[in-house]
Amino acid sequence: MNVDVLWCVAILLLLCSLGSVGSKIWLSSFADHLIVPFIINSSSITHEAWLTFWTFIIILQVMIPLSLYVTIEMTKLLQVYHINNNIELYDPETNRRTECRALNITEQLGQIQYIFSDKTGTLTENKMVFRRCTIGGIDYNHPAAKAMKGDYITMQLPPNPKLLEHRNDTNSEQSLKIKEFFNSLALCNTVVVATHPHHDIMNSSGIIEGDKPNIMLPSGDDSQVGTHYKRLVETRSVTPSPQPVEESFSYLPSDGEEKRSSSRTRSAVPTLSPISSAESSPTTQPKTSPLRPKLLNVPTMFFSRKQKNSSSPKSSGTKPIYEAESPDELALVQMAYVYDCRLVKRTPTKAIVSLPDECVAEFEILKVLPFDSNRKCMSVVVRKPISNEIVVYSKGADSSIFPRLVNPSEETIIEGQINWYSSQGLRVLAIASRVIPEELWPDMRLTIENAEASNVQSNIRQAYSQVESQLHLIGATGIEDRLQSGVPETLKSLRAAGIVVWLLTGDKVETATNVALASGLYSSQTDTLRLAARSKHSAEAAIQFYAAELSRPAVRVNSSGTSMRTTKVRQKSIIIDGKTLTFILDPRSNLTLPFLELTKHCTSVLCCRVTPLQKATIVRVVKEKLKMRTLAIGDGANDVSMIQAADVGIGISGQEGMQAVMASDFSTSKFKFLQRLTLVHGHWSYHRLANMVLYFFYK
Repeated sequence: MNVDVLWCVAILLLLCSLGSVGSKIWLSSFADHLIVPFIINSSSITHEAWLTFWTFIIILQVMIPLSLYVTIEMTKLLQVYHINNNIELYDPETNRRTECRALNITEQLGQIQYIFSDKTGTLTENKMVFRRCTIGGIDYNHPAAKAMKGDYITMQLPPNPKLLEHRNDTNSEQSLKIKEFFNSLALCNTVVVATHPHHDIMNSSGIIEGDKPNIMLPSGDDSQVGTHYKRLVETRSVTPSPQPVEESFSYLPSDGEEKRSSSRTRSAVPTLSPISSAESSPTTQPKTSPLRPKLLNVPTMFFSRKQKNSSSPKSSGTKPIYEAESPDELALVQMAYVYDCRLVKRTPTKAIVSLPDECVAEFEILKVLPFDSNRKCMSVVVRKPISNEIVVYSKGADSSIFPRLVNPSEETIIEGQINWYSSQGLRVLAIASRVIPEELWPDMRLTIENAEASNVQSNIRQAYSQVESQLHLIGATGIEDRLQSGVPETLKSLRAAGIVVWLLTGDKVETATNVALASGLYSSQTDTLRLAARSKHSAEAAIQFYAAELSRPAVRVNSSGTSMRTTKVRQKSIIIDGKTLTFILDPRSNLTLPFLELTKHCTSVLCCRVTPLQKATIVRVVKEKLKMRTLAIGDGANDVSMIQAADVGIGISGQEGMQAVMASDFSTSKFKFLQRLTLVHGHWSYHRLANMVLYFFYK
């Protein structure tokens, strides 16, 4: 439209110039131009022509539609109103509606040609449910019950009888592996035992909603902050860790001692067990200054005896409240709880775990090596009670853990089970550990602290690698993340509309492929082109091979044996991993344009093991090189760069906070709403604005 307006300005200047020149020629035909009516005191014909030019500017200025801009903005406001108030874009489960956070790009929803989508939390529910685990090469299945509902499905799973039998066989080596496995699940995380459930009361505009006490400003200022809406100073999507509180832990008396103790002794030493005391934890934040919940006041001196229980895990009426930054961590901690290895309390310096062998152990946390997208793993260094061993527990992608093992070739059984888990669409995490000699830890810790102080990523990774090496594989977990309702129908409609869909995920190829098939990104009849190169030359050879194959005309042989060209071409799809993308996106490789030309023949592209930076680079390259209108949709902080790189960004308000929503142009709660948002509201907005602009120029 701006180009059309510039053309209008050019035509206006041309017509005014022609009128000025015509006026000068006409006045030159008179011997004395002053005899012409309405010309008074004109010094020369040139001066009169100059006045005529501006006269025509005033007369013909209606050619420039200045009111069009105002009308367009008012129309967009009405379109935003219809999007925000469409009942079919409202999700009753989360009580959230689709909101337009940018007021000037509603028409771009109807021009989308490429959609880039995250998988976890965008196509899936991001509610992780523990399904399988392998410990020491033995697979343990945990089938789901149909009646399970709510946010704590994993804690409702029945324990595996075979796993319980192996765990209780204290004379076997497998029992030690199982206990070490569940210790790693309870310790290797950043989960916090909360005092009350976390409720996110921040809306997609970054405003806190709900009744809050007035915040009084300093004296001298009569204004107050409103009670219903307050700006958030610092946003966090999870409950922060509680401040460390130094407490004295005392020995828990046995059953006989407890009966003989007096009321005075019982008042000094709590008699409630650590888990049953969770029943007294408040579910809502008290208005007055609350006493410290009994759940966090676990009396112990490294080990404390608990009451005798049966071989099966003890069930308590009220489950502890766990808050985690990742749903994967939450599912793993909940599964450890099912097998009576229960995280009771965590502070920055220690973790208290209720163990299945009737005791409570206090582990000293020496260092936490957080997860990052390059290492694809996280680790925690703890000191065990009694033995005082320094142990490293690591969990992460199998592609990251296996190269760090002492002897990866000996773990072929678990590696095969991991591949089978991935083929079933499960999210796989490998669990490993290592004992660090006491004399080596001070130097390792000093190296890590110096690297973190330098804030140089290469130094930090090198320091972490000293700890995360020579690991011994304990086992692996398989977690299910189910598809959201309506995802297959939405993807089918988008592809039928001619939109190319790219799925960008950090999962394994097998897991992502299974989810892509289930979601309808491509079908079993789709021809898949796999790009899995380990060098620049092999990536270039694969791209050239597929490009040559696609350039050939499709030929089929009829019953008489003669070859005939067929007009029906099967749909194509590309599956590519992150390492191959590294070579392709490198500007020095000159493979970006050939790869993009190859993707033009495909209706969908599946990118696996990609980092957040690669997601943003892919969107930016497609937008700039192919000159396409792009849309990116995601739900987590790792999708923010991708959302901001696209022409239109959509954030899903899911389980991973509001970072994606705050960086987006539109916010919604379910992926299925994308169908109506783009194909209905986007088409209407684009069609109506285009017709209105044409009518203005016609008028």
